[in-house]
Amino acid sequence: MTKEHLYVILIFVFGMLVAMAVIVNAYLKFIRTNTINLKVAQKSARWKKIKEILQEQFSYYNQLPDELKTDFILRTYQFMQRRNWISSSKPIVSLYQKTLISACAAQLTFGLKQISFGRFKTILIHDDAYYNRFTRKYHRGEVNQAGLIVLSWKHFEQGYADTKDKINLGLHEMAHALDLALHLSEGRRYNIHRLMDKFRQSAFDKMMTLRQNPNGFLREYGSSNTREFFSVAVEHFFEAPEDFREQMPELYYELCQLLNQDPCNKIFRGFQSIHSHQFSNNLSKKQLQLYKPRINLKPNVNIIIPFASYTLLVGLVVPIINLSVNSWDMIIYASLSTLYLAGIIMIFMRKGKEVRILNSHLLSKTLIFNNDYFTVHLKNIVNINFTYMLTYYSTEISYFEGDEIMSKQLSLYYSPASIKKLERLLLQQSVKIKHNNKWLKKEDYK
Repeated sequence: MTKEHLYVILIFVFGMLVAMAVIVNAYLKFIRTNTINLKVAQKSARWKKIKEILQEQFSYYNQLPDELKTDFILRTYQFMQRRNWISSSKPIVSLYQKTLISACAAQLTFGLKQISFGRFKTILIHDDAYYNRFTRKYHRGEVNQAGLIVLSWKHFEQGYADTKDKINLGLHEMAHALDLALHLSEGRRYNIHRLMDKFRQSAFDKMMTLRQNPNGFLREYGSSNTREFFSVAVEHFFEAPEDFREQMPELYYELCQLLNQDPCNKIFRGFQSIHSHQFSNNLSKKQLQLYKPRINLKPNVNIIIPFASYTLLVGLVVPIINLSVNSWDMIIYASLSTLYLAGIIMIFMRKGKEVRILNSHLLSKTLIFNNDYFTVHLKNIVNINFTYMLTYYSTEISYFEGDEIMSKQLSLYYSPASIKKLERLLLQQSVKIKHNNKWLKKEDYK
């Protein structure tokens, strides 16, 4: 290697280090400006006033155990500080209004981590129902993708005045804001995305039933579309939890998972799902030998493609190496051969996957290493997403590990017919499946 080559490499490395330093510094500044210090906030006069308002007016806060009350005030304080508040009739929005609306948002998301409601930074308050010139109707509240939450204060107060009527404008609109915030940030791999996806799929059938039977448990307005269904379900979840659990136990349980709360049992954070103790994902080698697979799929001829691509890439690197060395010796040949073989093995471990369905588990393993396998209980699977990528199926398995949701990525070099077999068997086991972002149903495979 010449000195010129060395200088170029050093300059490149130095430039990368400078760029990384700039990025890290910008990130730390962002964190500092968006973090509200608890000790500083507690010393403010506003904190004390917020606490008094919550104690007098917010029943959810008064039901919390003492160890959670400080965090609830902090979340209320944070939501309030990070919003632009506008009143249609007054110069400023009162602290009383800000507190109760912010507490409503904190109530909905109290069981969740790091939920900021995304772009919804502005809250507009009207005294009463207001005229919307686009719909040409009077509204009590709305949420739009421009980042605006609009509320009628009269109807917001009515929602919390009667905590048993299953109508709560604040929770309804905050549920819309949460739903849209998750939808608009769908590229981020939050666990709550997976649970929301699961809830929407479960809710779709319930929504169709509600249209046919408008006198059911949920308010008829929930049958308008899946987003309205979620907001109406949230209102019922907090205001009639016992009836919800009795009438629609599966949907109630999914909302408990989604919001990490259980109002029936006064669990405000840390909902313990059945997944934490009933179904184990792990199977030992001895256990695997006891099960006869119901289906056993292996890669097709397309598995050659990643190996051919890797070989071509190595072939392109060789001329570059040839420019940097005067002559090839055994060390260079041995090093290149070792790297090439290591790459082949890594590709085979990642791409050469065999999939089996056992009595109660899904198994994925490599074809050459018996110790390299992954198992998950079918009851623990949130959903499986198959996406066709011309030569293989990009597959994501979302599943419970205890109370946490994990994700497993697989590249399955299988034929469409094999994938269809796999999907049919999984649907029979009540596993929720997406194929190219379309939910599948059992009747599709009869």
